[in-house]
Amino acid sequence: MTTFGRCSLFFWMVLFLPTSTLRAQDLRFGGSLRGYQFLGAEDSPLAQRRDAELWILRLTPEGSWGRHLSFEVHGLLSVLSPPLVGISRIAVSDSRKFLPLDRDFTDSARIDLLGSLDRLNLQIDFESVKFTLGRQAVTWGVSLFWPSMDLFAPFAPQQIDREYKAGVDAVRVTVPLGPLSELELIGASLGSSVRQDGAAGALLRLNVGSADFGLMGGKFHRDTVAGAFVTADVQGTGLRGELTWTQSGDPEDALRDRRQFWRGSVGLVRQVMPSITLTLELAWNGFGSSDPSEYLSLLQADRTLRGEVNALAQTYSGFSVSWLLHPLFTFSHALLINWNDRSSLWIPALNWSTGNNSEILFGAQFGIGKGLSEDQSPRLRSEYGSATNTLFGALKFYF
Repeated sequence: MTTFGRCSLFFWMVLFLPTSTLRAQDLRFGGSLRGYQFLGAEDSPLAQRRDAELWILRLTPEGSWGRHLSFEVHGLLSVLSPPLVGISRIAVSDSRKFLPLDRDFTDSARIDLLGSLDRLNLQIDFESVKFTLGRQAVTWGVSLFWPSMDLFAPFAPQQIDREYKAGVDAVRVTVPLGPLSELELIGASLGSSVRQDGAAGALLRLNVGSADFGLMGGKFHRDTVAGAFVTADVQGTGLRGELTWTQSGDPEDALRDRRQFWRGSVGLVRQVMPSITLTLELAWNGFGSSDPSEYLSLLQADRTLRGEVNALAQTYSGFSVSWLLHPLFTFSHALLINWNDRSSLWIPALNWSTGNNSEILFGAQFGIGKGLSEDQSPRLRSEYGSATNTLFGALKFYF
């Protein structure tokens, strides 16, 4: 039996065998089924099919033993056809893992059937200190589109489904310091090699009135990173910003002249009417380039492949609006602008709440700007102009 199979069998036995001495005193079982259909509006030289399908079944047993011990398990079964489709990043993103808790059940060029445990952790809470051991979701950034402090599987800027953040394998220690203030210490492996992908960092969160401040530092993927964030409420407007400095430990970054670089963003959120909420964000990416001819090299960089950096240029702005048209219908849109190559990505969507536990989503992604070059070796002439114009629909059911 594989490691994935042994781990899965062990946890299901712990949860459900009547003879188990570790049987949870408080067991909650839920889950969701989410299906997405994507249709490219035009043929792409990088894809053989214009359409793609993605289905995700997530089972979420959670429970506790007494006051101090609890667990979280999220089992996933995903079907993607065809495999390795880039447009699926509109809906989901992934992360590199250390523990072998993922399994591909097929060997086909037409379909992927993937099983994984996206959460698998034990929580020990003594009130004065809390330990979380295993695969878990970790979020350190405060920005919506381009969080520079979130080095633990951040969402892609264009991602529309943010209900579940991809889990990472980590040991987390949380020490409360007062109301809404805490110190968080994390040791993790953000990939298959502890030497190459190990992480050890600390984040201090402090609350002062209507403002929150944070300071972070540590080693991530051989990099030394330090940063800070602030969020505040000023007369009904939510303000937030974050800034990080990175000293790269990747030898390839020396060739790209990226031994050191800064990343950061500032933004605001305002409910201008009871039914309309606006979000604006400006971002700087010192790892990026103002020259599109360097995009290909940046796409091949390890920090881009692992999703830590979700931008190729340097200067960006993002704008989103959420409009409650009716208690059952919500219209939203996001506009991402790359100011270096003058390209944009527009993502409008309409959400229909069909019941207490179900919803339907219709939307599209439109890239505006210069597309791929038309010579024999396609190359990026702009970041968002090269994106495939895509229509998508989704069905979500929760239980």
